[in-house]
Amino acid sequence: MRTRLLSLTLSIFVSLAAAAPALADPDSAMPAKVSDQIVADLAKTDLDALAAKTKKYMGEDVAGRIANSFASIKNLGNSQYTELVYSRDYGTKEKDIIYKIDFDKAFAYVRFLWQIDNGDWHLVYLTYKTENDLPFPSGWEHIYPK
Repeated sequence: MRTRLLSLTLSIFVSLAAAAPALADPDSAMPAKVSDQIVADLAKTDLDALAAKTKKYMGEDVAGRIANSFASIKNLGNSQYTELVYSRDYGTKEKDIIYKIDFDKAFAYVRFLWQIDNGDWHLVYLTYKTENDLPFPSGWEHIYPK
């Protein structure tokens, strides 16, 4: 009797585990795709599109501040090209991405830091620096190998 009860209990647990929906990992390509879209908006100096995208991934309160902090990018002239210069995955839950935008007056380096929080990708850090000299902005040298 005891063996039958143990077997029945075990089969119930196995069937419950099989019936529970598996949580899918978030799309690992999403941060790169959204970062590329944001950089394209910045290259066009479209701060409204920047605010709309950051609102979705950073929160509503941050979107206005981000658009204000990027307002000076309009003073750099027209963009010639954008280029991915750095991308690093920290395990499966964090990504660090840097793009370079070649404007008329300077290079703008835009840095994104993405993290998974509560099962979704969130943009936790977005900033830019300008440099007139190559290869990389001062203060970010530790990122790049020599």
